[in-house]
This record gives sequence, structure tokens and C-alpha cells, in this order.
Amino acid sequence: MDSSLKISRAVTRLAYTLPFYGSCLMQSPIKELNEVGTIATDGRSVFYKDEFIQGLTEPETAGCLIHESLHIIFRHCGVLKNHDPKLANVAMDWVINHIIDQIRDNLVALPDGVLRDPTGETHGWAWEEVYKFIENVKQNEEDPWKGTPNEGQSNKPLTPQQVETIKKQVENAEDHVTPSTLSPAEEKENEERVNDMVVKASQVDEASGKGSMPGEIGRVIDEIRTPKINWREELMTLVKAPYPEDYTFQRPNRKQIGNDLYLPTLNGEKAGEIVIALDTSGSVLDTEIQAFVGEVNTIINDIKPEKVWLMSADYAVAKVEEYDSNQWFSYEDFKAFGGGGTSFKPVFEHVVNENLNPDQLIYFSDMAVYSSDFPKDTPDYPVIFVSTRKNASAPFGQIVYIDLD
Repeated sequence: MDSSLKISRAVTRLAYTLPFYGSCLMQSPIKELNEVGTIATDGRSVFYKDEFIQGLTEPETAGCLIHESLHIIFRHCGVLKNHDPKLANVAMDWVINHIIDQIRDNLVALPDGVLRDPTGETHGWAWEEVYKFIENVKQNEEDPWKGTPNEGQSNKPLTPQQVETIKKQVENAEDHVTPSTLSPAEEKENEERVNDMVVKASQVDEASGKGSMPGEIGRVIDEIRTPKINWREELMTLVKAPYPEDYTFQRPNRKQIGNDLYLPTLNGEKAGEIVIALDTSGSVLDTEIQAFVGEVNTIINDIKPEKVWLMSADYAVAKVEEYDSNQWFSYEDFKAFGGGGTSFKPVFEHVVNENLNPDQLIYFSDMAVYSSDFPKDTPDYPVIFVSTRKNASAPFGQIVYIDLD
């Protein structure tokens, strides 16, 4: 059977049996491109090699198409920039193939040799958490669970066969998910297109009564439908929270006494010492650091703290400077510092070791970290993480997502 006809038949059958996936695939361009090894995506289209499709059964064709559509839905191409592509491909495939394995339909299958977790321990994890686990195994970490949801639990050590299988998967992985090369404007346009595709497919699925949309997509739908808030207002509200403002008649407003008006004056707590940390690790882009510096200047100018401890850090504190609220910062103050991996521990340890007593700590980061990168003890002062990554999490403090678009 001609490969284009085989794909067309698979999409048509999915539209009836699994309408969520069928609808997504009908909205995604599917093109023959013999330069790819098997089947691949760039985050917008699905590309296939004719010879590869010819060697698949029709259920396997459907399974591979679903697989690539999930890469598009989860926007995997857009997050590859700061990760090892082969390792990330394996982590993403473990997550996606487990979702497909849960489909109870004999018209969907995956071909032999697809990548699955040989330990069976990472089901339900985010791909970033799987990535950390595989990275630990690849680096011969004594504790492969470090920095993953299983950290601290009683885990059986991996067998030599499991370790060897994981390493071979990474070594032989095909880059069928390629890092995005889109401009910021094109990335935004594609994100909106994919959002629209997913919402329409969920509506088709709901109307059909088939219930073919996996639970993992529900979180994507929730994110799309959540109204966007003004993150700058949210950030400044949190920053100002330790300094409640109130009005008092104990000190009347002198400017109005001559007019026989006795009006209250604003009686609020003045900002004392604050710590502001900037993540200058290798994963943070120059554009992100520039945005961070702009917000630092806004914060300092607005609350006018008595003292500012400004730190740039990656896996260690690279620079610490003490300023008053009259300082104005530029990108040049930070770009030469850092560049390694990320850990939040050093900044908090520096606060303790130097006996600093801040009103609050504000940490700007891309949040490309794991649970083991946070200090174990919750600080006794307010902490705000300002993140360029959506859906970031932290064991303590508040998180504000900073939208650079």
C-alpha cells in the first residue's frame, strides 16, 4: 500500500475511534521527507520516510502518528535548546510511549524497538524528571534517583542490564524531535496554533462521547484556558507584601493643615535589607538576564530598601555586592559571572553564613532545577522565585512566571 494512503487511512480511522488524536492529526501537516530516518516532527509538521512507513502495519502507523502528535502537543521541540537532544529524546519518548501503551484499541500499536523505561519506575513523571534520572544513570551516579520524584524513597538499585539498556538507548537515539529554530514571533504564532488545535480536538472528543483524550492533556488544556494575569502586578504585590501600608491621624498631613484639612498620612513599614539573586547558569539566556536586570531596577526603585544584597550564582555564588536603593544596574554587571550548572543552595547558604537578616529574598531564574537543588530547610523569611519557565515548582516560597513575549 502506498505510504501516503496508509497514513490517510490511519488518520481517518483515528478520527472515528480516537477522535482527539484524529482531530489533532487532521490539523497538522503530514509530509514525506526521506531525509528523516523514520518519522519526526519540528513542532509544527510531521515528516515521514516512505520506506519506514512501508514497513509498518496500519496499527503501527497510527501509533507512530499519535506519538509525533504528542510531541507537538507537549511543545517538546521548543524546550530542547538547553538540553542534550539525544537524552531528551529518550526521556520524552518514555513519557509519550507510556501514554500510548495505555490506549486500549487494537487499531493502535507501536513498532518493535521503541523506547520504554526498562525499570518501569518513571511512569507518570514529567519528561524533565525522567531526563534527570537518565542523566544520573548515564553519568554513573551512585544514586540514579537523586533529583527525581523517587529521591529519598527506598528504591532497589538498578540491575546492570537496566543500566546498559538505558545507556544504549541514549547512544542509539534518533533525533526525531528537533530543537526549534523559529524566531520568537514565529514561536508565539505556532504556540497559538497548537493551543487552538488542542482545544478544538478536545471539543471534538467531548462531543463524540469517546473520551479518547488522555488525562495528561487535561493539564495542557487547563494551562491554555487559564486567564493570563499581569505578572508585573503580581510580582510587585508579593514584593510589597512585607511592608503593609496604613493611614494614621497621629501625624496629620502637614501640607493640608493650612487649608483647615486634617488628613491622615501614610504610615507604612520601610523596606530594610533585601537579597536579590540572579541565576547566571549556563541554561539562562542573555535575553533572560537582561529582563531580570530590568525587573531588579524596578523593584529597587519602587520599594527603596535600606540595603540590597545582590548576588549572581550558578552552582556557586559567583558575585556578591552590597548597594543602597540609589544604585542602577545594567546587564554588564552580570553577564561575566556564572555559566555553569544550577543550584539554589549556595545563595541561601551565603545568607546563613554571613548572618544576613533580609526582609525577603527574590530569586530570578529559569527554574531548570530539580528538588535536590533546593535547601532542605525552609528559610524564615519570605522567598519569591521569578521564573521564565511555566509550571515551575518549589518546595517553599511563591513563584511568579515572567512572560518575556
